[in-house]
Amino acid sequence: MSALHLPAGAGATQPFLGTTMTVKAGGSETGEALTLIEQECPPGFATPWHVHQHDDEAFYVLSGTIQVYCGEETWQAGAGAFVLLPRHVPHAFANAQGSPLRLLQLTWPAGFERFAADVAAHDTDPGLLIEVAARHGYRIIGPPPGTTSQPVRHGRN
Repeated sequence: MSALHLPAGAGATQPFLGTTMTVKAGGSETGEALTLIEQECPPGFATPWHVHQHDDEAFYVLSGTIQVYCGEETWQAGAGAFVLLPRHVPHAFANAQGSPLRLLQLTWPAGFERFAADVAAHDTDPGLLIEVAARHGYRIIGPPPGTTSQPVRHGRN
């Protein structure tokens, strides 16, 4: 592994379930230690309830407010807040605000970037998302909190 420097705005950008993700560092840059992604989530975005089977996930909120659901807990976190979601604990998050949510997503060990790329390559529909997620160690267990609709809101950016 060697030193890495990315100027502002650099990194591989791709759509991911209606959000925009820019991979700042992944497994090939970190010796498989971690993945760092900058993500922008539009108003109304929500993830399905899911479980990470092999990695932990954390968010640092850059702007906006994230609504977090983890196990039996629910909270909101604004700009400057840090959120840790441990593996094996069901969780979801949403942007219930009227403006974009920007955050840094950190997962360790690395690999989430490969899941995101696989989803983007397949323009994944909710049924296929469950299969793609399972191949990467993520278990989709339900629709976004507070809904009975499809597991995710998605589309190309």
